Amino acid sequence: MTENETPRNSWDDIKQAFGHLKLAVLIPVAVGMLVVVYFLTGVYIVNPGQQGIVKRFGRVIATIGEGAHYRVPWPVDRVEIINVGKVRRAEIGMVLPEHEHPAFLPERLQLLTGDENIINIEAIIHYKIKDPVRFLYRTNFSAERLLHNAIGAALVELVGQMGVDDILTTEKISAQTKILWKAQKVLDTYESGLQVTAFNIRAIVPPADVADAFRDVQTAREDREQTINQARGFANSVVPEARGRAREMVSAAEGYRTEVVNRAKGDAQNFESVLAEYQKNLQMYSEDVTRYRLYLETMEKILPRVGKYILTASSGKGKKVNLRFLDKR
Repeated sequence: MTENETPRNSWDDIKQAFGHLKLAVLIPVAVGMLVVVYFLTGVYIVNPGQQGIVKRFGRVIATIGEGAHYRVPWPVDRVEIINVGKVRRAEIGMVLPEHEHPAFLPERLQLLTGDENIINIEAIIHYKIKDPVRFLYRTNFSAERLLHNAIGAALVELVGQMGVDDILTTEKISAQTKILWKAQKVLDTYESGLQVTAFNIRAIVPPADVADAFRDVQTAREDREQTINQARGFANSVVPEARGRAREMVSAAEGYRTEVVNRAKGDAQNFESVLAEYQKNLQMYSEDVTRYRLYLETMEKILPRVGKYILTASSGKGKKVNLRFLDKR
């Protein structure tokens, strides 16, 4: 550039580059592109596990599920996307690492039991958003504070009706279920749009002044349970063995009964056959002959098993003879 030439700016360059185009053509093209871009801003995507809430001039007109959708661009329609599939956690009497509200730190919750004992409870609440519209527009309160208040009210009501031993041992599981149900009822009354999916009592801690006594009671209770379990184990090992022996004795007795009955039936049948033969012989021979024959058959069976002494007239010769009916030892 010489000294007589004037400096050029960017606008001059633009006019030189597009000077051959007519301004009447450029303006409609630019406006059309802006309109296209404006309407393209109405496209939005709802990911899996999310729901979109479409508002038209601030009024909710639809709840949209996952997928690609279109709305009238701003300022007519606006979309708020809420993750309804995520399970969140809140705490009672403790602070979790993912605590989202530093200004609201959960305090230790002290409860009075039905038998007038004071306990501190630490618990974790699992919840999710079941109704995004109610969650966003029905309550003007943080979700964690609302859950804390609902669970706290349910705990005060339920624990005040239970003994400390019950809440520490046998009734702990059922108490968790009842507290979850009561808290959900309160949240539904508030139309919070929240759903409590689980409530777990992490620890039941007595006050520091009586902590040692509570630990002793807990230890004694554990020892009792251990002893009961050992006794049940011993019973489970002894009772089946005793039942087996009993079944064996019953089986042996039934076998002996069957044997005796069969032997008796055999003897009866034998007697009946002998009687029939005796009655048959009476018709063929005289009664004395039949009886004498039976007598001889009986003696044949008996005499071989006993000692016999035969005495004649000359055996004693006037002396006494010891027949040894009694064995003297």
